[in-house]
Amino acid sequence: MQVDRAAANVQAMLPALLFLCAGVPLAALLDRLGFFEAVAVEIEHRWDRIPVAVLWWLAAATTVVLNLDTTVVLLTPLYIRLARRSGVDPLPLALVPLLLASLASSALPVSNLTNLIAADRYGLSVADVASHLAPVSIVGCTVGWLLYRRRFPTALAGSTAGAADRRIIGIGSLVVAALLAGFVIGPRWGLQPWMAAAAADAVLMIVTRWVPWRDVPIVTAAGIAAVAALAAVIVSPDRFGAMLAADSPPALAGLMMAGSVGANAINNLPALLVAIDSTATMTWGVWAWLAGVNTGAALLPVGALANVLWWRILRDEDVPISLRSSLQNVVPIALPALAAGAVALAATRALAG
Repeated sequence: MQVDRAAANVQAMLPALLFLCAGVPLAALLDRLGFFEAVAVEIEHRWDRIPVAVLWWLAAATTVVLNLDTTVVLLTPLYIRLARRSGVDPLPLALVPLLLASLASSALPVSNLTNLIAADRYGLSVADVASHLAPVSIVGCTVGWLLYRRRFPTALAGSTAGAADRRIIGIGSLVVAALLAGFVIGPRWGLQPWMAAAAADAVLMIVTRWVPWRDVPIVTAAGIAAVAALAAVIVSPDRFGAMLAADSPPALAGLMMAGSVGANAINNLPALLVAIDSTATMTWGVWAWLAGVNTGAALLPVGALANVLWWRILRDEDVPISLRSSLQNVVPIALPALAAGAVALAATRALAG
């Protein structure tokens, strides 16, 4: 029975793991093409001073409408380029996609694979997810921005140096547009996001005549799958039943914080899967746990597969990052935003009656 649960959990994670393996090479290939540099030049030519608030809310919108992995793969290298061309440390701006990949990922089913898993398990509609969890994302993103702007610059100096390569922008834009179309309408025909990313990889490998085989994170994906399987074997399926039956606003706020602990202990996907095995119905407790594994996932590198993507991209971009510096920069923003999101969830429950 436990072996069956372990196999089911790994199978549920498989689309995300395959996207991880396709997403890292995708970022590397777009970089090899020169797409991020060309887009950065184009943005600089349009603004004398680039408002970071626009970049913050762009990352939020990308997460909500597409998904958190897309935010990390497409925006992290772009923001690094913008920072470097402005002559500033790229890490603060690179933090924006990482933070919004978590803070904005509860608003719609498509925003996070965890939401899609819960929606499929319990038959949830877009309205169900948005009415319960959109307030969490809105409050989390807003509080996150208010804290971010107190720690880091809110504008980047523009530059007129260089000219954007229109050919590169054209090729890259076509590939990215096809990729995003695959994400949005592909599922209607059974096309999963990882398939669209793999197809984009194939096109870019032909264009660049380069195969980024070293960038495929096979070992990382296998390690995360092993953690998911182990969690399913160790954790009893009825362990979370009583906890997920919580209904009072204070209990839900606490349960959301507990969900974030679970995500940062074993990754958000297995943390969700081991919990929802305990209940056959969608309860306010499950909503709280789902909000927690989403919103709090940025705190530690293991919290979400998007975090793993982010760390790999920073390594490929030669941006110095350590666990200590990550904690020092992420936690003071993400933790209060998570707490504010928990208050928003409690308030949503109280208003629902």
